[in-house]
Amino acid sequence: MVRKVMCWVLALTGTLLLSGCSKEQQPGLEDPEEVRLPSLPDALYPYSEQGFPESWQNDPGLALFGGTGDLEGITDAGATLGRVLFHDAQLSADNTVSCGSCHQQEHAFADVAVGSLGITSTPLHRNTPGLFNFRYQSRMFWDLRVFGLENQVLQPIGHPDEMGMDLSDLPDKLAALPYYPALFEAAFGDSVVNLERITAGLVQFLQSIRSYQSRYDAGLANDFADFTPSELLGKEVFFSGETRCNQCHTSRNFFSNQGFINGLELDYAAAGDGGIGALTDNASDDGRFKTASLRNIGLTAPYMHDGRFSTLREVVDFYSDNIVQHPYLDERLSDNGIGPPGQEPYQLALSELEREGLVAFLHTLSDTVITVDPALSSPF
Repeated sequence: MVRKVMCWVLALTGTLLLSGCSKEQQPGLEDPEEVRLPSLPDALYPYSEQGFPESWQNDPGLALFGGTGDLEGITDAGATLGRVLFHDAQLSADNTVSCGSCHQQEHAFADVAVGSLGITSTPLHRNTPGLFNFRYQSRMFWDLRVFGLENQVLQPIGHPDEMGMDLSDLPDKLAALPYYPALFEAAFGDSVVNLERITAGLVQFLQSIRSYQSRYDAGLANDFADFTPSELLGKEVFFSGETRCNQCHTSRNFFSNQGFINGLELDYAAAGDGGIGALTDNASDDGRFKTASLRNIGLTAPYMHDGRFSTLREVVDFYSDNIVQHPYLDERLSDNGIGPPGQEPYQLALSELEREGLVAFLHTLSDTVITVDPALSSPF
């Protein structure tokens, strides 16, 4: 087994002064030069046997987006390697930051900070989103600039303000650590470490983070018998034709692969972040950002691309009363609801009970299973 091999290697080399393979890493390393071994189960977690429920596979809304994630490509050993890579601070230039430092499991792999801190301790200008259900996501980052996880996962590792690692040096760095040769051999048949395999391991692990076990999902099975009156009212508000919430946040995953302009600013570029518009230099893209999934929204505060709203109530109040006129505002946020973009924004003026209900309903989308699943947690 991988864990036994790693402990055997450590005993032979004597290169690390550790208490054993069961030692767990606390958030942040007190000594960046300290190398800690991952603690892994003798029997690997069955990543390859997990999938989405049949109801998801038959959801016509999800069928529109297709299933871009290659579930058949997930192996137990490959996802195990990815789990270690994801949570390992050794992937950063100074050994202090891992992917999991900003994507925290207890927050559905999001960050509670408005802007996450990387190796430079400079807050990033965009909020760190949650990570789950990548089978149905084709374009990555808030500005949708990358297609496919395989083209995304190394970018934060190499980003100078995030993990700051020179990617050309990464394979040799990992190969020199006592636990990676055995992990790569288990996943790929030999111990060769290269960027392609690092990418594959990370992708397999991320594809294994699947979120579909919320109170809302249980309600679909029992006709929402356990919902409170406030939650039921909020569900009615969310799915009503008047609010049109579910026209942007669609399907079982409550998301879209498209980017929308939602009226946070009159001029996003002037406010500091033009989103897709910063890439295309097209006025019709100014402020166009990814439509994030509302699943786990109660766990992933703060909200919006820049984390400007700290509570769900602030988000609800914004969409009810405070959408800003924009020349390319999405038509679903206008009074008319159809037609060309850029119309006057609607004023829903939701009642207090409706606002409270909508917030209560959004909290039913939280999946607390993934927040404690040991197969997804840090092995350090």
